[in-house]
Amino acid sequence: MLSFRALATLSCLMTSTLLAQTTYLSEDFTNGVPPAGWSNTLSSGTMGWHQAAGTRAWHEDEAGGITCDSYLISPVIDLSTATVAYLHFAGETYFSSYMANHPNAFGDGVSTIEVTTDGGVSWTVIWTDTTTVDNTPYAPNLGLNAFIGSATVNISMHYYGTYAHEWWVDYFIVDDTPVPTLSTATNPNNGHPYALLGASDLAAAEAVAQDMGGHLVSITDLSENDWIRTQFSSVSGVSNDFWLGYNDVQSEGNFVWSNGEVTNYENWNTGEPNNAGNEDYVQMTTTGKWNDTTGTVMGHGIVEISEPSLQITPMVAGQLATFDTASFPAGSRLAYVVSINGPGPSNTPFGLVLEVDLDIISPIFQDSDGSHSISTYIPGSLGGRTLYSQVVVFEPDGDVTISNPIAIPIN
Repeated sequence: MLSFRALATLSCLMTSTLLAQTTYLSEDFTNGVPPAGWSNTLSSGTMGWHQAAGTRAWHEDEAGGITCDSYLISPVIDLSTATVAYLHFAGETYFSSYMANHPNAFGDGVSTIEVTTDGGVSWTVIWTDTTTVDNTPYAPNLGLNAFIGSATVNISMHYYGTYAHEWWVDYFIVDDTPVPTLSTATNPNNGHPYALLGASDLAAAEAVAQDMGGHLVSITDLSENDWIRTQFSSVSGVSNDFWLGYNDVQSEGNFVWSNGEVTNYENWNTGEPNNAGNEDYVQMTTTGKWNDTTGTVMGHGIVEISEPSLQITPMVAGQLATFDTASFPAGSRLAYVVSINGPGPSNTPFGLVLEVDLDIISPIFQDSDGSHSISTYIPGSLGGRTLYSQVVVFEPDGDVTISNPIAIPIN
């Protein structure tokens, strides 16, 4: 039997969360405009940026034909150690015909996102508002890799205009993922963690969901449907539709959930699904009803973590290996099942574990926040073998769930 120190070398107790991203700046403008650390600089005009609706930064036209040239500038952002970085924000434009880019332009308005690394001596434009239809939400995901290595990055929202175009911005985030996590919550009815993603196409949203250890949400009943709509539609700056994990890619008209769950619940909008233009994917609208659509339109992914997620790093003989478990209901208890004898299945005191040939079972650990981590020594004699492991989680409501299986060669 593998001794593995009985997993008793608990030399590292760490926390991992559903928000598995490095965030360099996050601002929702609920505490005023400019927020603490930001600056509002006027090159000309008198109005500048201010708060609107208590949740967003807003800029409007000057009265009397006065040209306004105004910057809302972020605090200094340190990207000196970043390997990748993105800027995300939500926005809308009103009176777009007063912008210079409009095909029927009546004015000279320009709205841009600009970056400086020299304290504002020079600015680089990384995004220009090209809106032509009023009140249409947008949520760009802008690469900042050109500024990686600098510890003195500032980002500005630059408004220029003489007449009447208006611009609002919210959920201004700089992080290291192309699709940000905007909000998380746990559904009290099933104990599952959920996350609201920034706007993206379906493929990007599902990829992020799988990186988190889950999938785009599967909905089992009206209660879950209503909880999702209520919980996430109120998040400031989000007015796009929500991606669900429902599709009929394999067989037209036969919709299935991407996580393999089988349910009998659907909540289609009137006339849907209609497969107009070969629509294989599903979004929830702001009313809670569902529409089929293509995977290339934009939407906010809803991620559901329905099983625990296990990762083990590194796996090197003669070194410590860390077992990280996440994405399970807070207040659960859990035990690690480990073997070098093969992939199972095997019977344990907790039931059948399909992917591990039982060798040892750890003590039962008490969790408080939905994540758990232990580290243990890998004996040098195990080099070249394969370690198999799963985690058994005892949820507060009495359910028992099992993590993804792990099979990792020991180097």
